Amino acid sequence: MAPLFSVPLLQKSFAGNGFHGARRWYTPRSRRNWSLQHHRIRIPRPMVDRFDLSRVQPQKEWWRERRIAPATFFGFPDVTKAGLRGGSVYVEQMDAVTLAVLTDKCVQEDVWDPEIWMKFAWRAQQLCARTHEPDLCYIFRAFARADWFDQNLLTTYLGRLHRRLPMFQLPDVAVLLEAFANPRFRQGEYLHRSLTHMGLLLQHRDDASVEDLAKTCIALRDLYPQPEEISTEVKAGLQLLGEALLLRELSELTPSQAVHVLHCMTHWRLVNTEQQTSNAPADLSWTLARELKGKLRNAGKEKPEDLAVLAEAMFTGGIRHEELWEELVTNLEFEMHRLPASFAASAAYAASRFGHRGAKLYSNAGRRLGEEAPKMSPMDCAYAAGAFLRGPASVAEKVLRGAIGERILELGFGSFDPEALTLMLNSLSRAEPGVWGVETMASSLLQEIHSRLHELDADQLTSIVRSLGHLQPEVPEVLKQVLDHCQLKVEDAGGISPRSLARLCQGIAMQPSTTLPDASERLVSLIPQVRRALEAKPTAVSTAQIFWSYSRCSFDERDAVLKDADTRLTERAIDLTADLLLNLVEAMEAIGRTGWSPSEALVQKVSYLLDMKRYDLQPGRLWRATKAFESLGVAPKLIPPLETRDQPAAAQTKRPSLAAKVEKE
Repeated sequence: MAPLFSVPLLQKSFAGNGFHGARRWYTPRSRRNWSLQHHRIRIPRPMVDRFDLSRVQPQKEWWRERRIAPATFFGFPDVTKAGLRGGSVYVEQMDAVTLAVLTDKCVQEDVWDPEIWMKFAWRAQQLCARTHEPDLCYIFRAFARADWFDQNLLTTYLGRLHRRLPMFQLPDVAVLLEAFANPRFRQGEYLHRSLTHMGLLLQHRDDASVEDLAKTCIALRDLYPQPEEISTEVKAGLQLLGEALLLRELSELTPSQAVHVLHCMTHWRLVNTEQQTSNAPADLSWTLARELKGKLRNAGKEKPEDLAVLAEAMFTGGIRHEELWEELVTNLEFEMHRLPASFAASAAYAASRFGHRGAKLYSNAGRRLGEEAPKMSPMDCAYAAGAFLRGPASVAEKVLRGAIGERILELGFGSFDPEALTLMLNSLSRAEPGVWGVETMASSLLQEIHSRLHELDADQLTSIVRSLGHLQPEVPEVLKQVLDHCQLKVEDAGGISPRSLARLCQGIAMQPSTTLPDASERLVSLIPQVRRALEAKPTAVSTAQIFWSYSRCSFDERDAVLKDADTRLTERAIDLTADLLLNLVEAMEAIGRTGWSPSEALVQKVSYLLDMKRYDLQPGRLWRATKAFESLGVAPKLIPPLETRDQPAAAQTKRPSLAAKVEKE
């Protein structure tokens, strides 16, 4: 490149007898300069560059790019550039393979030109009778993902799929199930036949690769939720897939595939459910968790959304792998700034429900959600509220006064679906007392829920009843209407999970007698369903909640429930945390004052477990258990001995809170 200013040059010229001299103080730039020819690196022109179209939409100047590849794809003009270059796409000359590849390419590159898809649909119907698997499945999936609904196309392809289904292999079934993720392309009869064929392949053939099995699991995850009949078949298929995957080399799976398979098993509630009929999904989930250890750093760099999916799966399935969880939290702190709003909110919510209280994760999540607040959906707002309202009061107030609170007010509770309403009320009920804005928002939310009770199912209503038990609203009329509607829904449902039934009992028992004077009558009316739930051998947590709830009942009919719960807790009390064991001891003391005594086996078991888990309790709390045991008349040798940290004075020692750490950072 020539210098901008050069040394003065004296030019001589002779014109007759005279002498003429000239000095040039500036050497002009050459128009052949490389920086002027190149469209990316050039000298800016202030008066023109602001209006340069190439800066506004550079992707439209495709002619500037290097000709690395020809302007064709599969011998046809590149369909992704048809809107710019024009001309024919030559759809009438495509065969089934070319059509399958081009439709999938359009989906991946977001080409939604109606004219192109209309021609694709026309050609797909022409070739349908000559199309075989896997092209048949790929074409059907492409139209489903593009949501291009053509009744003639759908009818034609469903008939062809029905004809060719017996010849499908497992990869073909996986692609078909991916297409059924779109409810407009999903027909119940064809989904049932696909699941039946998948089960036959898994039972009678053993040649599927680990990658095909994983893809089938992920396709089934995207079908959630389904009616009861279809859900039973899906869970049976997942049982077979879990057994097949346990026989494969799981190290061949990529970290992303392993995360999504784990999420599938927990999403369909096959892990950590109230009653397990097979151990294959649980064994597979724990095996994948151990396999993922040490691989999350690279996985987070490639696809940070997988970290949020893994956090949700571990929380939902109750997979308490401490080393993997620490690694996951560390990588979430690193990659939180790259997560979309929905994934950031779900990751923070899963961390809060898992018991994580580290300041850095919530600080990064709050910053990211503040940036992405305009993009947050009602469900994202509910997840974010659930994540931050479980922390200290100052952190909760930052959420309600900040961008998330403004987004909730902007959306309005009328735009929240039943699931988001339920989660939002649950989040508000877990905030510390005295948090700014909680009572006002909870009142508005309860008013919205009361007007939409008919939209809620039994599980959502039981969750709302327990949330109202924490909030304790001072409107007995509204509370009674919610409880009446919930109990009616539970009776109509025929049978709900023991976990939901325990939530209902707990919400009734938590209400003060001044607000709900008929609490004991309501608990007695639930006794037949509660006893059936206890016969199904629920988890120790659900059993402890039922035991605590009926300790507040004043009628003698409760004794049968307490006896069944006593027997179940004696078997599974080891699954309870130290805090739940302490609550159980206090419930046993409350029952003892009414004349009903817990069994000696349960007392000994709980005393032993409290002594073993004493350091899981906060300082200054174990003395409450000692006092309760003494009130029950337990022998001194069975009462856990107290240490200095267990005395009431130890609870007065102030420890740095999460809010203080956030303020410090």
